[in-house]
Amino acid sequence: MGVITDILKWHSSREFFYWHLKRRLLERQLKRKMKPVTHNVGEGELNSMLHRWFVEDRGTVNAYMWEDDKAMVQWLTEQIGEDSMDNAVSDNIRCLQREHVLQQVRSLIQDNPEVAMDSIVHITQHMTQSQRSEVTRILANMDT
Repeated sequence: MGVITDILKWHSSREFFYWHLKRRLLERQLKRKMKPVTHNVGEGELNSMLHRWFVEDRGTVNAYMWEDDKAMVQWLTEQIGEDSMDNAVSDNIRCLQREHVLQQVRSLIQDNPEVAMDSIVHITQHMTQSQRSEVTRILANMDT
């Protein structure tokens, strides 16, 4: 990724490099947002995630646009924009954050099983009545 594979015409090289650099800078900005919740993930995996999210958002019919720097700049700009709370990248980053937090909780409980009960009590105190009812139902079904 990031390697120029075509022969460039001199008269269009400036435009090519403009869009190429702009794309790389926007990708870097998004990867910085992803990094806190993807500690052990390498650059290649981050690129794969972005590619997958692009295809999920734009559809497989438009997957070829991944190679078009100008089209990618437009998509990345949409994802980073000010009203970017409801878009493909933000949704996926929220999912990554959720998984990261759940993994941390699991790890802490496994490392310190003696605090599991205290943790459950603390967590249920911060739940709504309907959430507590759901937890009660789940726990009741675990015994059967």
